[in-house]
Amino acid sequence: MKYLKFIILASIASLLFVACGDAVDGPTGSGTQVGDTFIFAGAANITQWDPLNENRTNTDMLGKLVYNTLVNPFGAPDMITIGPELATDWSVSDDGLTWTFNLRQGVYFHNGEPFNSSSPVATFQRLLDNPSLVRSSLWTMLDSVEAADTYVFKMHLNQPWGALLSALVDTPLLPPQRMADLGDAAFDFNAQSQPVGTGPWIAYSWLPGQDAVFVRNDNYWGWEGNPSSFSRLIYRPIVEDTTRVSGLQAGDLTMIDTVPVEQAAVLRSTNGVSVSQFYTTAIVHLGFRTSEEDGNYRVFNDVNARRAVMHALDMDGIVNAIAGGGTPSNWPAPNTVLGYDPTRTFRYEYDVELARQLLESTNYDGQPMVFLVPTGVFPRSGEIAQAIFAMLTEIGFNVDMQIMENAAFQQRRAAADYDLYLQRYPFPVGDPDTPISMRWYYDVHMSGYVNEELNALIAASRRETDPAIREQLLKDVFYVQWNTLSPHAALYQQLSTVAYVTGVTGLRMRPDNVIDYSRVTFVAP
Repeated sequence: MKYLKFIILASIASLLFVACGDAVDGPTGSGTQVGDTFIFAGAANITQWDPLNENRTNTDMLGKLVYNTLVNPFGAPDMITIGPELATDWSVSDDGLTWTFNLRQGVYFHNGEPFNSSSPVATFQRLLDNPSLVRSSLWTMLDSVEAADTYVFKMHLNQPWGALLSALVDTPLLPPQRMADLGDAAFDFNAQSQPVGTGPWIAYSWLPGQDAVFVRNDNYWGWEGNPSSFSRLIYRPIVEDTTRVSGLQAGDLTMIDTVPVEQAAVLRSTNGVSVSQFYTTAIVHLGFRTSEEDGNYRVFNDVNARRAVMHALDMDGIVNAIAGGGTPSNWPAPNTVLGYDPTRTFRYEYDVELARQLLESTNYDGQPMVFLVPTGVFPRSGEIAQAIFAMLTEIGFNVDMQIMENAAFQQRRAAADYDLYLQRYPFPVGDPDTPISMRWYYDVHMSGYVNEELNALIAASRRETDPAIREQLLKDVFYVQWNTLSPHAALYQQLSTVAYVTGVTGLRMRPDNVIDYSRVTFVAP
């Protein structure tokens, strides 16, 4: 065992030697040739590295580099059907309360710790012991965990849970000894400490607001004889859309996401660049703050005010003229998500006079309404917010719009310091359990809204294991939510555009906009 650890650590050391130095080599020439380093530029900044304390899409994407999960859908053509990863197979008891997972053997963490049942036990026990962690709200049905054998892990639930496998997809497994030794400091990323997982890339260096650098894990169990052709991988935060586009055109970047749709045609005509567009399960939406517990009048506590907002918005114009593509919402979720009901869908039609009448029926008398907008989350967010600002002002709202970097936005929303916000949320692998339980049932974004009928339906859908009954319950959840806009209003389904150097392969793009670039490689065209 000591010898094996030495081999692993020696391999890491050799890769770190390659990665040392101030300069970072990237693609060369016109973009048709690629060097030793894959550079992915995204619009989102990295704010912290605890994968259990955040639920952003970018966190899930970075997590695929360093960590593995028990299950994932990446082996399926539809990127929805869930298959094995660190669990080789699983079963559930007849009463639905005990799940048993047989674990993959011969896997090691980057620090040399062996992977076995102590890892999922430590990971999920941390969620049980720390309810303040963002992802803990997903696991309220988890009662206890058990290492039944060295490579057998059991989860005991307090009630059946039909979406358990979906929740496992983005729950990375952590090194138990490192967590025991360091506690929360195990997730620090600095010169002395880096995040540790079992994944294909080893975290090397990072400074806030700058590049996060990873080196290839040559001992990764999942390469199966075909490791990435890149020895280094860099995530580079570039909030400005045009800067990402010009960087790819110049050959300074290997891949970019959140491409403005109007730039897609330009990139398609760029020599050595490929463009992919696909509809995602991500919904651009508005969030309402309704609670009056802080003593401040909240206009959105009145359903007519929420409906006034929706009728004030020319969504066809916003989607086609500003967003550059997408589908205006007629349901809280796209038609690829479990619970979509085509027999009950409807649009909140653009009707300025009706919007004015609805607002006038409330007690609103012109108080400033704080409208928060993050940058770098989805294309043209600032321009879309400006259009919403103008349309809401037209019907009589006094809008105090505040556009800010996403980290500041997250803090303001967590402090319930808003009346309205613009954001995006996805439906992971086509199952709505995560967003509806976190955002509507547990209200992690501090709307203050309570709808007992909606909560009862969500609770019933979570504990239901019969697929047909669960689907009907989810249809009812969405119907109630869409009628009451509680506490979110879906605006449109997002059209996602990514671009990369021609010859890059191994990209795996989930419908919920999570891009797994952990298996990326380059094959000269």
